[in-house]
Amino acid sequence: MPIRGVVFDLGHTLMHLDGAWPEMFERGGAELASFIDGQRLGVDGRAFAQALLARRSEGHAQARETMREVTAESSMRWTLAQFGLPDPAPSLVEGALQAFFAYEDAHWWVDPAAHAVLQTLADRGLRLGMFSNATDDAFIQHLVDRLGLHPWLEPALSSAGTGIRKPDPLAFTPFFEAWNLPPTSVVMVGDTLGADVLGAQRAGMYSVWLPSREDARQEGSGSGAEAQSPSIAPDLVIDRLADLPERLRP
Repeated sequence: MPIRGVVFDLGHTLMHLDGAWPEMFERGGAELASFIDGQRLGVDGRAFAQALLARRSEGHAQARETMREVTAESSMRWTLAQFGLPDPAPSLVEGALQAFFAYEDAHWWVDPAAHAVLQTLADRGLRLGMFSNATDDAFIQHLVDRLGLHPWLEPALSSAGTGIRKPDPLAFTPFFEAWNLPPTSVVMVGDTLGADVLGAQRAGMYSVWLPSREDARQEGSGSGAEAQSPSIAPDLVIDRLADLPERLRP
């Protein structure tokens, strides 16, 4: 069946990280610690940040096993409760999350070919959307806006927003329903075998793999041992996002 819709992954597909994840976590934790200290809550900011990072690591492991997202907000609220703040003001939670993600935000940049690729596919009449495994939907929507991607992506979803992570095939149901298309006419384009390609296979979709650099993955990515399984074979492999329109021609 001809391809009529394309679902893109976000990180390391439409956008790329200028740096490595250990640095993002270290600097994000430092910014969070500074924010907490500045709130005069009687809480040691550094200890709080370390506890939040440990909780997020536990949440990533749980999410990989269950394919149900553990959000950054739930981890933040849990950590605040551990430090004697079981009912924090929404502004405190929001401010803490913004502080934690601020450094990472500055280091995401849009793929140079992304806008042209999206426009070319849209001009062909294809429906375009995005699904990212991520812990904070507000942060993902902010990135999609900041990088100028929203005009082409409808819907633009994250596991934090839907609760479901790739490779659970249910992650793709909103696209089939919104576009009124069968899975066999939709392609998934992403950089992870264990999330993007495996998820597409399970949903009955066509899959395109755009391999990312070796240090691009963070601890919440993939799908455990399945991520390295030789049985996960994409329908198509591309070296650059810019190659997609030509390789997807009927």
